[in-house]
Amino acid sequence: MLTESPRTSPEPFDREPFGREPLGTDQFELVRLAAGGWVITDLALPHDDPGCLLAYVQEDGARFEVVWVQSPVRTAWFDSLDTILDEARARRHRRVA
Repeated sequence: MLTESPRTSPEPFDREPFGREPLGTDQFELVRLAAGGWVITDLALPHDDPGCLLAYVQEDGARFEVVWVQSPVRTAWFDSLDTILDEARARRHRRVA
């Protein structure tokens, strides 16, 4: 279930690179939202391109609920951020192909 946490920071988000590869075609950015959760953006696209927003992630205990906002739009559960990144990478490759 996606829930909203109370705002804990005056900043709306914290950005951090998220990916095992050097900056380039396989790099994503994990943006921590002050309200809780993260969004994942694709650094291969400009930030003003709506296609750069890939997913919203909410931690629920030991698991993560992900709402994919690019086609195919769906929700899914993952056990780690690494598996989410693997799915984001696979989705990007399907979009490019």
